[in-house]
Amino acid sequence: MTNTSNAATEALQKVPFFAGRSQSEVAVLADRLVLRRFGADQVIFHFGDPAGLLYIITSGKIKISHSSSDGQEAVLAILGSGDFFGELALLDDSPRSATAETIESTETLTLHRDDFLQYIDSNPAFSRHVLHILAKRIRHLNKQVSDIFFLDLPARLARTLLLLADQHGEATSEGVKITISLTQTDLAEMTGATRVSINKALGRFRRAGWVLVEGRRLTVIDAAALERLIQISGG
Repeated sequence: MTNTSNAATEALQKVPFFAGRSQSEVAVLADRLVLRRFGADQVIFHFGDPAGLLYIITSGKIKISHSSSDGQEAVLAILGSGDFFGELALLDDSPRSATAETIESTETLTLHRDDFLQYIDSNPAFSRHVLHILAKRIRHLNKQVSDIFFLDLPARLARTLLLLADQHGEATSEGVKITISLTQTDLAEMTGATRVSINKALGRFRRAGWVLVEGRRLTVIDAAALERLIQISGG
């Protein structure tokens, strides 16, 4: 197996559908992956577009969002290297359920739905694993919905910062630095809040010594304090 195919196999194994599968099991699909490059601030697909491809990010950053008819945007996720998106396209022919846009120049590997379905057909036991992953995804979505209804804004922001630190964190002497650039508007769209209310909540976190704010860079200093805030709010 070449270095290129090794890298493709390792990228595919980071996707929960294929995590835990052996290299030999995944190699047949890895050979089907196609490299795609995108510039900064480029829409990869819009809500409602035809689906059909899974994207695995090898470098760069992606914003997954949904906009209302009046132009308000909700950011569902910000993804980086090793993350993936568009996986529902592997399972049905429905249009895209969100918009994917690059934050910076990005490279992805893509897998076509037909190749995935052929793999399932030739590996029946794999179907149970896919169902397990989908069940976990539904539980996560249920948690997101409950947060909107039951957590106040500071707690929702705390949850978002902890998630970003977990997904994109880098340990430093000060705490866990979130390695992606985030505006207060980004955080507002991720928490269902206004930029002004995010500014106030971040100010509170900063004064309490829980979070370090340096322009668009955030560092979680006291994760335990943020967790306690979530628990007090009902999370």
